[in-house]
Amino acid sequence: MTGGAVTFDFHNTLARCDAWFALEVRELPAAFLRWQAERMGEPVDERLLEAATAAYRRLREGVAADGREVAAEAGVARVLAELALPADAATIGDGVEALMRRTLAETEPISGAVPTVRFLAASGTPLGVVSSAVYPPFLEWTLQRFGIRDFFDDVTTSAGAGFYKSDPEIYRRALTALAADAARSVHVGDSYRYDVGGAHRAGMKTIWLRSGSGHEADDGPSPDLTIDGLDAAAPAILALLA
Repeated sequence: MTGGAVTFDFHNTLARCDAWFALEVRELPAAFLRWQAERMGEPVDERLLEAATAAYRRLREGVAADGREVAAEAGVARVLAELALPADAATIGDGVEALMRRTLAETEPISGAVPTVRFLAASGTPLGVVSSAVYPPFLEWTLQRFGIRDFFDDVTTSAGAGFYKSDPEIYRRALTALAADAARSVHVGDSYRYDVGGAHRAGMKTIWLRSGSGHEADDGPSPDLTIDGLDAAAPAILALLA
């Protein structure tokens, strides 16, 4: 019989890094243009940066709407092509990696995340991460930095799976990788829309990590459990899993 698993969202559930998140959702193409200008010793055209930011916003809105993800490098390439700016794939790759690595030192674990993961892993529970993230290596670096990467059997990102969290297929891909049954599995996350709603549509139980930035939706599914933090949360997660 297929067993259950626990999956976690990444941003504001396991880790906090505002600089990384800003790159992911708003600033990546403009930041790349700044990085490229610095590298070449050239001035930065502020109007071009504004245009790049606007183009990336449109791209990200489209991703959230149709559920099909665009990875970091491809997103930068699309924006540059829209602005008729030349850049080869190798340079884009180097720039994206450099920009992402700059933010790594600011990353901090959410209170209670590390001991909760360790407790669940010690119980023998299969663990995974499901994240709408355009640059998968950053999650690997962060989990290694926190000393918990080896406790996760799978890390599924939207860039890797090709699906944003607005499409429940990303959860199904994670469950397949974990060899877990949706009805016997639990997802933990801070986004009411994408964590509670997305995982519920994939057939999973859900735990909403309520935070100052999150709020309940007027419609849609209710979480099976609501918690205010991960400190000492492992027993409640195991109880819901059971």
